[in-house]
Amino acid sequence: MKPASKFSPYRRTAYLATVAAKHRAIAGRLCDLLESAFSADDISIYSGFPIVVRDMEWIAGFAIRSAGPVAYCCSPRTLAAMGTELKPYMSGKSCVAVKPRKGESIDAVLELVGRAFHEASKHGGMISKTDMKKRDAMRRRAASTAGAKPTPNAASPAKTSRTTSVKASATKSSTKKSSTKKASTKKASTKKALTRR
Repeated sequence: MKPASKFSPYRRTAYLATVAAKHRAIAGRLCDLLESAFSADDISIYSGFPIVVRDMEWIAGFAIRSAGPVAYCCSPRTLAAMGTELKPYMSGKSCVAVKPRKGESIDAVLELVGRAFHEASKHGGMISKTDMKKRDAMRRRAASTAGAKPTPNAASPAKTSRTTSVKASATKSSTKKSSTKKASTKKASTKKALTRR
């Protein structure tokens, strides 16, 4: 994961104020697309551009570069599902140039980017091997900490009701067995008494 100091909260107005005037309109439209696909709380500013990172996985975002705006689609599932449509705009593994091809309008490209953002919002993103190891280690620590300090009556309601129903059926079962055993013992003693006569 990149250093936390490179991340800051996403504030649309503050972000747009940092964008050059000639790119501000397109940056505003890209903000609209990102905000329509993700909660504003999911969006952060990383090194000056809006990005969505969940559970240490880079999912989507965009940046205004010197060559023009670029959308980031970091969801492998989205790239697999929409790869054919995105391919003509792709540069690198996850960069989508927000630049119309000959005979296209910017609206067509933005519509495609918007669909990619929505698709990406349903899935995970890309994570480096180093970050995956860190995340797995953090999860193991959290799980061992949670397991090391059991608290009385901390079972979830579902677990409690399951335990209760298992105990109840075990009790019913043992009661049934014991009454069956009593009945068969009673029959045997009655049979013995009749045989003696």
